[in-house]
Parts: sequence; C-alpha cells; structure tokens
Amino acid sequence: MQDSLEIYDNLVDILQNKDSINFDELKEILGDDYEINLEIAKSLGIPLKIEDNNISIKTSDSIFNNTFCIVDIETTGFSPQTNNIIEIGAIKYRNGKILDKFESYVFAKEIPEKITEITGIDSSMVANAPMIDKVLREFKIFLEDSIFLAHNAIFDFNFINAQLAQTKIPIMKNQVICTLALARKTIKAQKYGLEFLNGFLDINYPIRHRAYADCYIALRVFEEGLLNLPYDIKSVHDLIKFIKSSKVK
Repeated sequence: MQDSLEIYDNLVDILQNKDSINFDELKEILGDDYEINLEIAKSLGIPLKIEDNNISIKTSDSIFNNTFCIVDIETTGFSPQTNNIIEIGAIKYRNGKILDKFESYVFAKEIPEKITEITGIDSSMVANAPMIDKVLREFKIFLEDSIFLAHNAIFDFNFINAQLAQTKIPIMKNQVICTLALARKTIKAQKYGLEFLNGFLDINYPIRHRAYADCYIALRVFEEGLLNLPYDIKSVHDLIKFIKSSKVK
C-alpha cells in the first residue's frame, strides 16, 4: 500500500507542475491498471478533474472554485495510538457560503477528567455514540476530495489518518491548508490560537473546545486570511505555496 501511496503523491506532484496530463501519461504513472488506480486516487481524496482526454488537479483552479472542508476533532489525548477521537466536526464551504455540516460524537469507554474539564464532554455523552469506524466512513464520504482545512491542521489530519489506518479504512490524501499558518502570514495579532483570534477578530463564537464550534471559528479565520492575501495568490496551489513560503503580506 505504501508504494501505491507514493505513486499517488507522484501524480499530485506532476499535476501541480503541469496544467494537465493525458491518459497515456496517466497510464505511465499509474500502470496498466490505471483505471482502477484512478478510482482509488479519487477515493483517497486526491482532487482530480477529468475533462475529455485530460486530467488536471482542482487545486490549480481559483480559490473560489474549490470546496474546502474545515475540520476539528476532540480527543482523549495527543497520541492516536493510545488515545481516541470523541467528537468530529466539519463544515463544507465554497466561495463564501457554508454548504453543509457534519457533527458526531464517537464512542469511548471513558474520558479523562481533564478532557471533560476542557471540552465539557463526559463519558455519558459518548456512551451510546457510534463506533469510530462508522463515524470515519461517514466523515470520509462527507469530506470527498475537498481541501482539508484546520487550525494546526497537521494534528487533526495525522490523528484522523492514524485512526483510519487502525480501522482498515483508506487514509486521506486530500490537499491540506492550516489556518494557523495562514493567520501567521496574513493577520497581525499577538497570539494565533483559536481562543485569542475568536475575540481579536470579533468572531465571538460563544462555545470553545467543541468540534463544530472550533470549525466555525477556523472558517472565519480562513476568510480573514483570504481578505489579506497578496493579489498574486489566485489558486489553491498558490495559497498552499504562499503558506509554506517565508513570504509575509
């Protein structure tokens, strides 16, 4: 499976540096079973656009033409090997509009007292919640090939992927944007945690440390970041490169 994932990463790298490739070129990358591998690539969340005989990556299109999925998880700790997801929230968003939302508790045998103090989620609230494999399958269907967006995205993305692997569900290969990194490049503030930005940007969402609430705040941070982008940032690919660069507005 690891070799296959490397092939798909290679496909994304090529598409990010070319406008498109044709099916003959695709066959060279994905092999004789390219049709099956193409479907696998889609199921992993790789944002492919197929038009006639050409394949391109959606992130080369305008930011306003792409769909983003703002994600947040609450967990019993920091390690996906020894801790569990207890809540997932997500918001589908495109061109200034919220399209849909996803919210679910996840079953856990017990929740540490410290986590309950932070989130307000206790064991009774997740006692009858669906199991992690069911929630993750539903979440992946919701996510599709959207751009995965979160505050400190590497934590949420890697934690979810680790639990997907543990439950034998294909991992995510979606493109990722971190609103924390974006905020640091585009917003002049003393701090960049969600709690501070919630007040600093006058979002003032009344709930914190709950999955959907933190998604909503991260979405508004994302919108503020987009307003402050340099004018030459047009596509999602441009945006990802800008966030990773040393360039500051």
